[in-house]
Amino acid sequence: PSWQPAQQSFSHPVIFCNLCIICGWFLCAVQVGEVGELSEIFQWKGEVPKGLPGWDEAEKVHLGEELADVLLYLVRLSDMCGVDLGSAALRKLEINARKYPASQCKGSSKKHTYYSSRCDVSGNSNGTNHLTSNEEHDNNTSSNNDNNGV
Repeated sequence: PSWQPAQQSFSHPVIFCNLCIICGWFLCAVQVGEVGELSEIFQWKGEVPKGLPGWDEAEKVHLGEELADVLLYLVRLSDMCGVDLGSAALRKLEINARKYPASQCKGSSKKHTYYSSRCDVSGNSNGTNHLTSNEEHDNNTSSNNDNNGV
């Protein structure tokens, strides 16, 4: 099969590691690990109230360190990928405001598709994903249909 040569080229650990670093994959993997460390802090605490009442100072310091790790790796990953994180965050807030209209969503846990069927979430006439153009959506749909048996 056509994938075998590519798979073999990744079999050497140094080549694969260098590719990961060049492509930002390593940063992404590190980020996942850091989010895991952050999650461990809350593992046995569940939801916590604002201000973290009942947490001692050492727990709050540890939480701050883990939040900082997540932030620093996220900023580095976005820089390596050429993503303007501030602009991306503002765009995402605008998208979410359309996906979850406050007048309909407050107090509801319904999935965004419930609301998107009632308003134009994507900005595309055919309701495709907001990050995919109509042309890309049509191409992806036709290529996915061609490969259904693979």
